[in-house]
Amino acid sequence: MQEREPRAFYDDLAEDYHLVYPDWNASVRRQGTALDGVVRGALGDREHSVLDCSCGIGTQALGLARHGHRVVGSDLSPRAVRRAALEAAQRGLALPAAAADMRSLPFIDECFDVVVSGDNSVAHLLTDQDLRAALAGMRRVLRPGGLLVLTLRDYEHERAARRGAPRRFRR
Repeated sequence: MQEREPRAFYDDLAEDYHLVYPDWNASVRRQGTALDGVVRGALGDREHSVLDCSCGIGTQALGLARHGHRVVGSDLSPRAVRRAALEAAQRGLALPAAAADMRSLPFIDECFDVVVSGDNSVAHLLTDQDLRAALAGMRRVLRPGGLLVLTLRDYEHERAARRGAPRRFRR
């Protein structure tokens, strides 16, 4: 069986991606508040320009925009980006968004205070070359002294928590 490309996978998932979360709206609020605290703690208590370079349907981008940050979203999946923009509009938030591969970001140098890539997006970068390209691009679009925020989700832990089973650790 041939493995699907991440773009096709996330295009197909975009309509139902919120179902990954027990309560997606609560997660948008919770993650937005947590990320806002990280951003303001690192860069100062003001609004910042943020690129969510793997925004998906907007989980982190919407939360940050809700806290007043000027957020731009990009994602490999055009369908996910359209959904993020629609979700923002429904909430009265500004979220310019574009389909773009994080390995070749289409933004000018040093134009963002913060770059975010959340929820295992970097885990799709399967080669050292792809990871280096993505990280170099993220660094390129950050202003001097800017903040890069990468997050990973432990889906094994998430599944176990939903089943009420103890967490298994791997070595």
